Amino acid sequence: MKRLVEITQPIKMFAGAMFAGLICLYMISSILYTFFTGEEVTSSIPFTFVVQGLVLTLVIAILREVILGEFVIKKWRFFSRIVVFCIAMLMLLAISAFTFLAIPTELAYLWLASASALALGVTVIFGVSEIYYRKTGKWYNEVLRNYKERR
Repeated sequence: MKRLVEITQPIKMFAGAMFAGLICLYMISSILYTFFTGEEVTSSIPFTFVVQGLVLTLVIAILREVILGEFVIKKWRFFSRIVVFCIAMLMLLAISAFTFLAIPTELAYLWLASASALALGVTVIFGVSEIYYRKTGKWYNEVLRNYKERR
């Protein structure tokens, strides 16, 4: 039971955070659309968007835990896992966009801009994480080397 909780807890937390971010992204892009075009967007969120967003966030959270977590792929380098995760995400989002298409066609360019901003943000966050882990690893190796030299 403890093992099940260890596996599902990060999935639930990440999926919940992503779903909240998706809804916030929808609200922000609606506000920006109203600001730039002058046309008012209705205040309701389409049900298909909510359901598609919920399913997507759950699948992405599971993919993240499988690819980037420490339970399945342990021996790969972090950067290699990020590349596989990004490719899987792009395929999943492309399939979702072409299959369900909960994005209104008149807002397509706004959604493309939002998706590009999201992809850029994820790339920057993972890049900074990789640099941080490399520097932290070097620092720990140096501390360990100094400790061994003192003994």
